[in-house]
Amino acid sequence: MSEADAPTPRPRQKLFRFFAARLDRKSYLGLHLTIGLAVFALGVWLFGGLLEEVLDNATLVHWDLAASSWIHSTNTPAGVRLFVAITDIGSPVAMGVIATIGVIVTFVRGHRLLAYAWAAAAGGGAIVDGILKYAIHRTRPEYAAAFLHGTSYSFPSGHAMGSIIGYGFLAYAIVLTGKRAGWHRNMVFSAAALLTFLIGMSRVYIGVHYPSDVVGGWAAGLAWLAVCITGYQVVSGRSAMRHPPTPSPDTP
Repeated sequence: MSEADAPTPRPRQKLFRFFAARLDRKSYLGLHLTIGLAVFALGVWLFGGLLEEVLDNATLVHWDLAASSWIHSTNTPAGVRLFVAITDIGSPVAMGVIATIGVIVTFVRGHRLLAYAWAAAAGGGAIVDGILKYAIHRTRPEYAAAFLHGTSYSFPSGHAMGSIIGYGFLAYAIVLTGKRAGWHRNMVFSAAALLTFLIGMSRVYIGVHYPSDVVGGWAAGLAWLAVCITGYQVVSGRSAMRHPPTPSPDTP
């Protein structure tokens, strides 16, 4: 049978092949890209929903005010000292130091594309956070003056956004370059998630952010982290296909 006589794939078969390709673990445009796009869409959807509530001065804003007032009334000096220490490990300075060290180490070890992606994640995340803050112009809680000097905006939380990007990419790089699997991999990602959660909670506890600011920061950071990691996986996968490893002369 010639190619001209070959049966044309049915629409159902085409659809099945499309979804099968999107779930292919070995293809650089397969499962990794699908998961990355899904995480990005989830982050954007969550951020958009929170933003709408904040701008409409809806029920969420009243809940923010009530939650901040209650948390402030339960503060203790020891608790404040603890959460100030926690918030410091998610500060822009701390995130900048971690990103700089990570970029240098991965670049020197030959993971140059990963280093570029890490730099884009850290630098781009800071730019996106600044743009969002100045575009939305949400004022800080009334308790923020005790810890902050100067004027800055509240939504989204820069510490929450920066920590999910910073510690998220750090965990990804450790797992990727260290080829960790199983419980080691789960421990690395769990530690990053716990740190990110505690940093976000610390911002609410010391009174410099509303709860929705923190969740908004996590959502925006998750979306940007998904963009950077997915972009790295697509580019590295395409590069691997174009430049496959040269087989050893001893290989049969």
